[in-house]
Amino acid sequence: MNMRAFLFLTFFLSFALASVGQENDFVASAYKNLKEKNYQAAIDNFSQALKQQPSDTAALIGIIRAYTVTENYKEAQQVIENGIKLFPDIPDFFMRRGILNTIMGQQRRAISDFNKALELSSKQQSVNIYVNRGISYMRDEDFDRAIDDFNEALRINPRSSSALSYRGFLSYRLGRFAESIEDYNKALDLDPESAMNYYNRGMAHFRSGDKERACSDFHQSCSRGNMHACRMIMAECEGVKRE
Repeated sequence: MNMRAFLFLTFFLSFALASVGQENDFVASAYKNLKEKNYQAAIDNFSQALKQQPSDTAALIGIIRAYTVTENYKEAQQVIENGIKLFPDIPDFFMRRGILNTIMGQQRRAISDFNKALELSSKQQSVNIYVNRGISYMRDEDFDRAIDDFNEALRINPRSSSALSYRGFLSYRLGRFAESIEDYNKALDLDPESAMNYYNRGMAHFRSGDKERACSDFHQSCSRGNMHACRMIMAECEGVKRE
């Protein structure tokens, strides 16, 4: 279970931040395509919306998301910098630049961006920023600050499945498997279709010596498309009784 694979959550966690601006038909279609993972269609729709209105914040934020998940980081960076120039008081653009810096391994720059986003954000918006900053601290191996950020996110919103998932992952990295399992239990109660959370909880069960529960989680994860879990089933679960 490596950090690169787990960063998948970073992109989608950021989607929860509220967008601002007026939606037009292109933007509405683009967000529908984004939700359905039709990323090129979403990019085309957002581009059309921005031709009509270059300062449409919903379109700017949406196309950043689409560029990021398709790994078009240069294009995402250009839109982010333009967004910051146009709207220096909107936290979304700083948070998204922080996410890009996290992906590119520039953790100190990412943390600076998240700090700025927190200065500008509302309390509810800050949940996702704290989680993302916690990820940067975790990648920088500043585990105490990472835990503090995940805890703060959960203090504000105890039902943040992303904060629970990342805190569970950090507990796993630190060898605190019981704490990791507890957080994944809560995260799966909130998001019972998360293949990644089943896989990560399975790994925590596996490392704590409970192969039966681990294999049960690997089966749940594999059935939802996680190939890491499928490989663990082939390697470790032959003849293991399923719950």
